[in-house]
Amino acid sequence: MNSLTISENKHYLLKDGVPFFWMGDTLWPAPCAYSEEELEYYFKRRQEQGFNVIHIMITWVSFGGELYAVKEEDNTGNMPMWHNNDPSTPNEEYFKLVDKVVKIAAKYDMILVILPCGGGGGTFVGYNKIITEKNVRAYVRWVADRYKDEPHIIWANGFDLQPWLYEEITREFVEGIKESGAKQLVSFHPCGASSSSYFHSEDWLDINFIQTWEEYKTVSRMVTADYNRKPHKPVIHVEGAYESGTEYGTAPITSRIVRQQAYISYLCGGFHTYGHNDMWRKTPYWRECIDSKGANELTILKKFFNSFEWWKLKPDLTLFGFETWRGQAAAISEDEDLIIVYFTSRMELPVNIGRIGGGNSVKATWTDPTTGKEVAESVVSGDFYKFTSPACCDDALLVLRPV
Repeated sequence: MNSLTISENKHYLLKDGVPFFWMGDTLWPAPCAYSEEELEYYFKRRQEQGFNVIHIMITWVSFGGELYAVKEEDNTGNMPMWHNNDPSTPNEEYFKLVDKVVKIAAKYDMILVILPCGGGGGTFVGYNKIITEKNVRAYVRWVADRYKDEPHIIWANGFDLQPWLYEEITREFVEGIKESGAKQLVSFHPCGASSSSYFHSEDWLDINFIQTWEEYKTVSRMVTADYNRKPHKPVIHVEGAYESGTEYGTAPITSRIVRQQAYISYLCGGFHTYGHNDMWRKTPYWRECIDSKGANELTILKKFFNSFEWWKLKPDLTLFGFETWRGQAAAISEDEDLIIVYFTSRMELPVNIGRIGGGNSVKATWTDPTTGKEVAESVVSGDFYKFTSPACCDDALLVLRPV
């Protein structure tokens, strides 16, 4: 496996020279909470479902709230990541657990996005102040040197806090990567915003990551803004609302909300990482949640996009004319022979079919995103045509092609 590279137009990634359709998942506590057998089961199933990127944190918090970094190993299985709570003195035994995750990810041909300084809510940077400006460079240099020859790794700077609070730690992180000689791609995992808001013009930032969390209705605006930002960089919506999550104002998060976040991300020019509440928390129900409705509907999503040359799609909300934005998303192919529209609910929308039909007839095909099956078809003509989504679908995909 070779490392991912960035396409010539800077909007997507390549794997072995082929456009790479990023479909990610989050398993934050993979090194410390999941056994080797559990990791094998997880990665195998995710590969079967079409996922190809997994996000993990090296640093984590145990379920009782005790810090793995603080408590020495005891009969509960806690193991410190560092000796004497000092990140510049990593615990070799703990990192053997990380080694297993890296090895299993490679076995199943998965890209692994690693957050060395993770920890929910800035646990190790803001709350406990274990990772500091003085020790983070040495720690990151050691970690990056350990895995610099693993081509399937992407490094994620960040610590689940607003970066302006600890910008000096962010920059020391970058220096640690550089000093290690690691050549893998680097991004920044933000807290409630986009990496572009702080570091877009900096050379070390290869990819823009976006976190919306419960503000998932902002996905379209945020992905569109980053897609159009210059210099161009690939855009990934890496953390939205987790399926079955209960901590949001609109909880519980349904499979419909899950797929809305995803389709909007892709059709606005970005990519998407999924997550399930029971997986990243590792509840007793995590195994059955691997086959949740939301996860399996993303398998359908990937098959849908892979039936087109998706890398030639360009997001274009002007296809709706002056229609007020109601969550819908649309893209047109660079050859102007294909339009894909996502209707987030049952609605009526005008679409400028003249962009691909030139006044001639256009074939309109509707697909149900919960099944991947085509549910209706018609031939229309003109410039702007008002489409009504099928009554049988809560949300729907509209594919338009010249006849």
